[in-house]
Amino acid sequence: MPFLILSAVLLFSAYAVVGTEAALWILLGSQLALLGGQIARRQLTGVGGFVFLSILFFGVRPLYLFFERDTNLLQKYLIRADISDIGITMWWGTLALWCFCCGATLMPVLMRGYLRKRRANSALSAIRPIVSNATALQLLAAQVITLPIMMVLARGGRSIYGSAFGAYAYDLPVPLQAVHVFAVVVILERVLRNRNGGTLIMLVVSSALFLAFTWLMREVSSFRGFYLAGVMIVGIAVLMRLKGRVGYAWLIIPVVALQPLFQYLGAQRGMTNQELANVDLVDDVIGGRTLAETYWQFYDSGGDINIFDTFVAAYKYEPRWYPYAWTWLYVPLHFVPRALWEGKPKRGVTMDVACTKGLPTSPGIAGFFLLDGGLVWMLLSMTLLGYLVSWLDWYILTMRAGYLQACLIGIVTINGMFLSRVFLWQYFYGILYAVIPCIILAWYTGRSANRMQASARRASGARSVGVFRGDSA
Repeated sequence: MPFLILSAVLLFSAYAVVGTEAALWILLGSQLALLGGQIARRQLTGVGGFVFLSILFFGVRPLYLFFERDTNLLQKYLIRADISDIGITMWWGTLALWCFCCGATLMPVLMRGYLRKRRANSALSAIRPIVSNATALQLLAAQVITLPIMMVLARGGRSIYGSAFGAYAYDLPVPLQAVHVFAVVVILERVLRNRNGGTLIMLVVSSALFLAFTWLMREVSSFRGFYLAGVMIVGIAVLMRLKGRVGYAWLIIPVVALQPLFQYLGAQRGMTNQELANVDLVDDVIGGRTLAETYWQFYDSGGDINIFDTFVAAYKYEPRWYPYAWTWLYVPLHFVPRALWEGKPKRGVTMDVACTKGLPTSPGIAGFFLLDGGLVWMLLSMTLLGYLVSWLDWYILTMRAGYLQACLIGIVTINGMFLSRVFLWQYFYGILYAVIPCIILAWYTGRSANRMQASARRASGARSVGVFRGDSA
């Protein structure tokens, strides 16, 4: 709460000088205060992931735009923006982020009793069961089975989205990758419990299968998050098992450190895996620039960090219609095939996005809400969104410790980051496709572990009876 108050004080202080450079720095400070509130919890969450990436879009990018006069994208939108335009738009973007955090803060306050019961239940069984060797081998087999499926999809390349199966085939790699994520975490547990060569070899093989599958995913989509999400998720899940709690340094430092690589992968999205494997990656990423230039230019308008530019376009645009709640209601309906729903919105776009001039750009989730119903609607929707994301975070954090919880924390954190720039339905299905396989596998491995524990108890009981009888004789 103190961080939320500090952010509000800075936010409204900036409004008085919104047409100056000082306002941009004050607004960045307001956003960083919100991130500080998340960091203070010392546990990664979807809310924290959302806030972190939003700061790059709505905090750092406006500063780059101002100092470098990088208005290339705004010119394509036929928009002229001065310091006053940048300041007021950044102010509204910061207020939207503040409302999101406000909704997230309200959730545990309003649901205090519910969370207390969940914590009590989770404390009853906080021990991770170890699965049998046979179950671990079955998980390895499942990983192997997914590879030929992914090879077939990779052969179709990025044209697969326009195939007969369309988006369904395009999304298939996500749940299949979730199988790999869960398998790596389970087999890691065996290594930690049984430190021998056999379990270590299984972990190496499982990790290699996961990386091979992820490498093939790149052939299907040019969106880096499509294939890199699994890598980040498995990293967080592994850290959860090793540390029990994962702070924000494990998210912020790697993401910031690898920004030039992310930019390079985006610029070379049309390059095949074979072509990418043959380049001098370090030389191409740096490209003759100094290290400082490499990191600073990550925020130029040519990359995917230009969410703020499109938000400016949305702020200045007067939509021809407002869908309001239709964007929320559409989420569960997106899965309905177009063959059964003739009027289904193309590419899931429910609002008037003519402000983008047909470019494949995004104003961020806040910008989409802005186009849904105006500024007040945006603030209300961001508050509700923060509440719901926070509910999901707390539900997972109060689960019984185990494989499933570790995987889900990674899933909601990384998808929370992506939520700051995608449609609401994309966030929903991104989580759903990854969570369902993990739940199924957790149920299956849980049964296996319970059977193994029951067998061990029976064997122990039999030995006890034998000893008792021997003593009696």
